Amino acid sequence: ELEVMEGSARVMKQLMLCTGRRSPLCRRGRRTLSMSEDPFGHEGQAESYAVYRPKYTGEIFERIFQFVDSGKAGRGTAVDVGTGSGQVAVPLREALRFDSVIGVDRSAEQLSHAQKAGGVEYIAGDAYRLPVGDETASLLTIAQTMHWLNLPLFFEEVNRVLVPGGTFAVLGYAIPQLSCTPAIEQSFRRYYEDTLGSLLPPGVPGSYWDCDRTILDSGFRDVDFEATFTDVARVWFNDQREVSLDAHISYLTTMSAYRTYLSRNDLTMGEEGDPLLAFKADANEQMELSGRNVLQVTYPYFLILSRKNSR
Repeated sequence: ELEVMEGSARVMKQLMLCTGRRSPLCRRGRRTLSMSEDPFGHEGQAESYAVYRPKYTGEIFERIFQFVDSGKAGRGTAVDVGTGSGQVAVPLREALRFDSVIGVDRSAEQLSHAQKAGGVEYIAGDAYRLPVGDETASLLTIAQTMHWLNLPLFFEEVNRVLVPGGTFAVLGYAIPQLSCTPAIEQSFRRYYEDTLGSLLPPGVPGSYWDCDRTILDSGFRDVDFEATFTDVARVWFNDQREVSLDAHISYLTTMSAYRTYLSRNDLTMGEEGDPLLAFKADANEQMELSGRNVLQVTYPYFLILSRKNSR
């Protein structure tokens, strides 16, 4: 099915102007952001995030539903940490029928673009000091956010908030794969790995990330959830879609490392020096050679389910 992406026309207009190992918990340079720092606070970034980021599939929510119902904590209050635009918070209320959902995010800009739904409350807050009482949540979710955090501190807060036997669900997606032609995938990998420095620890020369992308792209493979939680289950889902090149580029503009790259190098989106212009031109050429007008994009989603120890 062709994914038609509308909105945020300003982003694409700007981009077309010039077109023609240490432990993952303590890698060198790893840091956590203060509440005053907003990695998604650049102009237009939160709006584009809400429109162009990959959407979680029904299969993922069905797995969460099954796991929750196989326990004894019920479906009372769900807390969604790093809720962003509400991509997880709203389905928790509308599809999984939790009594109430609290979406928490540090970014006021993100929350200003969050989907509205009855029974869903959005609160600006800190992942280490969630604005909910002790043992009040049947479910705590965190989607595409945990790689920003100090995991031991966050796991302590998860255990504080969850009722005994409550579910902890970690969702996310690794970097997409462009399976249409090898040349386009190679060009994309050069941009992601070499230009943004996505294989490097944060804080070292050549890396434009403030978080560890390798821990995210591996689906937190080396994190020992079993040391803190019980009934740990891990699963990957591949979701292949046909996506326009413009929509894929718009998704890439939402990455914090891209915005940091522009800022550090005194560049403007869509103007000379913007690295996405080179990738866009290369991809356009390869698509013309192959006779394609859309990209075949595979989104690798991961889901990690576990429970707080029951007493």
